[in-house]
Amino acid sequence: MVNDDFLGPLGQIIVYCTIFVVVISVILIIACLITPGCIGYECVRPRKKSEQSVSAKQNNKPNDNLNLNDISYRSWRLGSLYDTENGTICESPGDSFNSDNSQFRIADSTTVMNLAPPPKQKKSNKEKEFPTEITLSLRYLPYCEGLTASKLVIGIEALSGLPPKQYNCTMEPYVSLDVFKQFWTHRKKQKLYTFKTKCIRHTANPIFRESFVIAGATAKDIRDWILNIEAYDHDRYANDTKLCELQVPFKDAKKLFLNPETHLFNLQMKKSREEFGNILLGISYLPTAQRLTIKVMKLRNVKFVPVVLNLNEFNPYVRILLLNGKTGRKIKKKKTKFIRANAEPEFNETLTFDLPVSQIDILQFLIILCSKASLEDNNVPMMNELPSDSEDSVNSFQKSKDVSIGKIALGKGVRGATERLHWFSVLQNPRKLVTVWHTLK
Repeated sequence: MVNDDFLGPLGQIIVYCTIFVVVISVILIIACLITPGCIGYECVRPRKKSEQSVSAKQNNKPNDNLNLNDISYRSWRLGSLYDTENGTICESPGDSFNSDNSQFRIADSTTVMNLAPPPKQKKSNKEKEFPTEITLSLRYLPYCEGLTASKLVIGIEALSGLPPKQYNCTMEPYVSLDVFKQFWTHRKKQKLYTFKTKCIRHTANPIFRESFVIAGATAKDIRDWILNIEAYDHDRYANDTKLCELQVPFKDAKKLFLNPETHLFNLQMKKSREEFGNILLGISYLPTAQRLTIKVMKLRNVKFVPVVLNLNEFNPYVRILLLNGKTGRKIKKKKTKFIRANAEPEFNETLTFDLPVSQIDILQFLIILCSKASLEDNNVPMMNELPSDSEDSVNSFQKSKDVSIGKIALGKGVRGATERLHWFSVLQNPRKLVTVWHTLK
């Protein structure tokens, strides 16, 4: 009777509710322990994160993601960047070179090594390039009967933020302008006018303030025109280098035809990717004799047009200049023999230069692909024409008819990543021939 009174309707409800609450609590606790993100899961899960990261570092190869720009010149080790598989190179501890120490450890035997390029890395958001900007002025004066003809005035005011030269030498930038007529098919262009500013020496932010006038053009004609702007760096030893370029359609400058005043535009220019082919070079350094050997092997994919009109007039040879990296002055020059009418010649010639240990960090090499002119050519000099040995002599300059196609620079302070990598590997591996394909620019 007592149990029946205790377990009456009200008591049974209390018992059932208690059991239900206990079951729900157990389910919630189990779910919290197995669900990521819950407090219980974070407290009881195995803490293997740190152990896994340590083991991963031990299993992976060191310096897999090293960037050449972040590596000090004197502490850089090729052995930490490359392995011996697939023809890549591996430096032994006995083949190291230090620019502060004139003593070398000689390798046991002379070998030939192919330098493997480092893996490409994506640029982080923090690394920003400052683009080149041009200040351009445009003015259109409509036709006034009995007074003036219609005129289009194009002004090149200034440039800022030009990319540096390939090697250590002062810049001499100038701007080239081409006016094209765009046809309705957008596949054909006709060059109408060409202009060129003067060179401004010793600056990467030149101020030109030059104007060019096109007379007799109507507003209807100008709307179909495109202004092509190219910034160059004049090179006294080789071909002029295209730094950046920009195209400006006049149809987008609508205010130009509504107001006769001068309109100023600050426009960002695109960095030039102009290339002229590839050259295979093998370089070795003999520390005991203090001699650097450059083996010019072969060329491929050479773009000699329009510097040379056709293949029959393309007679390639390679010219190497030894320059002072501080002043940019030429110290010594050597060249290979020329090969007639060959788009992919093989030279296999070795040129030797004396290179003292004390001057390794100072001297630079400029390697130029040239074309020897035919004997029947006239004596009119071209824009890319190479100066003679006596560069101050006007007469000797006009007699020289060889033209420059492209160039690369080698040395400690050069700008190209592949060129720096090749140079460092040669110094790190004395008495070994290191071969690399380079891009002519």
